Amino acid sequence: MTVDIYYFSGTGNSLAVARDIAEKTRGKLISIPSAMSKDRIETDADAVGVVFPVYGLARIPSIVERFVGKLDGVSSKYIFAVSTYGSLAGMAVKTFGKAVRFRSGKLSAGFAVHMPMNNITIPGFMYSGTVGDKEQKLFIDWRKKLDFIFEYVSARKEGRFEASNRLLVSIFYPIDKYYGRWRIERRYNKLLNSHLTMDEIRPLMDVSFHTDDKCDGCGLCSRICPVNNIKMVDGAPSWQHHCERCMACLQWCPKEAIEFEKDSIGRKRYHHPGVEISDMLLRN
Repeated sequence: MTVDIYYFSGTGNSLAVARDIAEKTRGKLISIPSAMSKDRIETDADAVGVVFPVYGLARIPSIVERFVGKLDGVSSKYIFAVSTYGSLAGMAVKTFGKAVRFRSGKLSAGFAVHMPMNNITIPGFMYSGTVGDKEQKLFIDWRKKLDFIFEYVSARKEGRFEASNRLLVSIFYPIDKYYGRWRIERRYNKLLNSHLTMDEIRPLMDVSFHTDDKCDGCGLCSRICPVNNIKMVDGAPSWQHHCERCMACLQWCPKEAIEFEKDSIGRKRYHHPGVEISDMLLRN
């Protein structure tokens, strides 16, 4: 069975997982951003795996949705998804499955992998920015789970769709969906002096990024952005308002000069210890 592994990653968690799966299955590793310039994305592989981070409790990155919309031949492929999450797996795998069904395909299996928290904008008790014993245990657990995913996919099994505990989802999903949406809409509609929907606001949330006096104009943020959302203007980054909110620019800045409002000030940065900047730059 031939396998193509597509991935989207901001801080390297999903890249590390996708790379391990590709090595285990002897599959081809392909970054989603590198494929998005095509009108149609075609693959000769028998199986297609897609690795992506969980956004909130049920969302997937919008670039992943657009990728599925361009993927040809989904009805004849064994498709599996792997979501990486920092707090709760939520229902992102099911959301991805809906996108596949919209293309007349079928999601055969979906897995959730716990990785270190990388969303620097959430409350501090959930984010440390360090790689200590807790994070190392997550990496060890992932290696064990890799074997399970490999066996499951190799046998072309179907029907496993991993998600968070239903009780936790029932508690936090309404908060994320309604209160979180209301809070973001209220804040950004006021900031942008407009009335926009959440879908319209999300790519504009980069208005919250700014640099401090540590910025030396190296341009790494522009090069590492997976959707070319950053241009260097007069030696400083300028965000172009089609942001994927992956936090790559903030987390990989060598001077830690990029901030997201006040949420990230003074907080340690995180990226997967097994992923180098060169690995991230190769995907674009």
